Amino acid sequence: MKVKITKVAATDNPQCITPQINTYNMGCNNGDVSLPVEYYLEGDLIGQIVVNASVRVIRTSRNGVECLGMFTTSPVVSVSEIGFTTQNSVYLVEYL
Repeated sequence: MKVKITKVAATDNPQCITPQINTYNMGCNNGDVSLPVEYYLEGDLIGQIVVNASVRVIRTSRNGVECLGMFTTSPVVSVSEIGFTTQNSVYLVEYL
């Protein structure tokens, strides 16, 4: 299933900090940090979004740039009608 996933916020007590998007180096090892707010990707969702499992997407683009790869989150702690929350991040999901 094709999706667009956008990080819209950090959680209140994240395990890893959320850097500013202008200091995050896309495609590089940024150490023990989460993705920046405003990060988004498009690709093919692998499986369903469920609590206690990671969300996995075969990524086709990242922030509007074609970029094949694998996107994997920390475990999901809650799911809503419009997205999901992990230990570190709040995401919006759009089904394409």
